[in-house]
Amino acid sequence: MKITICDDEKRIREMIADCIKEVNANVEVESFSDAKSVVSPSFESDIVFLDIQMPGIDGMNAARLLRSNAKKTVIVFVTALEDYVFNAFDVGAFQYIVKPFDKEKLKVVINKAIEQANEQKYIDKMLSDKSSGEESRTITVKSGGANTRVIISDIEYAEIFDRRIVLHMSSKDMIEYYGKMSDLEKILGKDFFRVHRAYLINLSFIKSYDSKTVNVDSEEIPVARGKYQELIKAYLSFHTRKEHL
Repeated sequence: MKITICDDEKRIREMIADCIKEVNANVEVESFSDAKSVVSPSFESDIVFLDIQMPGIDGMNAARLLRSNAKKTVIVFVTALEDYVFNAFDVGAFQYIVKPFDKEKLKVVINKAIEQANEQKYIDKMLSDKSSGEESRTITVKSGGANTRVIISDIEYAEIFDRRIVLHMSSKDMIEYYGKMSDLEKILGKDFFRVHRAYLINLSFIKSYDSKTVNVDSEEIPVARGKYQELIKAYLSFHTRKEHL
């Protein structure tokens, strides 16, 4: 893993670097006093600690340019004024820390950022595996303390309770694991449709549907308000794709 620190204060750069090494000595750390390298199209880093107030290109504009280059880097803003972070969500910032900060709070942020970066790597790997061929359309989840390989086409639908996702399989088995439905939605792709905040369905298992419910193998799944037209489009698009295979 590679972590970048971009701050015009040497003391802050050194403090963050020291904390990163205390949290995980195996990561690669690089530091810059300005944002020129961060906005370069060739820039690659898993996490960037980005000072908002810097001469030249400030942190917020650097983050916008980073996102325009399609980089999925986890961004942690560093700022002396909390008011500056109100636009952080516009650039997909993960977290922010306000100067002056103590080492223990900083370590908590570093740990969370590393977890987020690892999660992004996992999603990217699943998406890569999925696109590499039909025989690779599987995912691996940690269920009951064991890594379980799941064939995507065998998933009828997924539902979520708190952070626990339950995969309902065509074999009638149920596989439960901790995760985010939004991450699963990205991994499974366009053959699945999220009809409701709590439900993600395999379009190939739909028996019937209307504006209120979808019937998947005799299970009635609610359709969220405003999702019906999207469901129709997704269902028709799915069958059009299948007919042209």
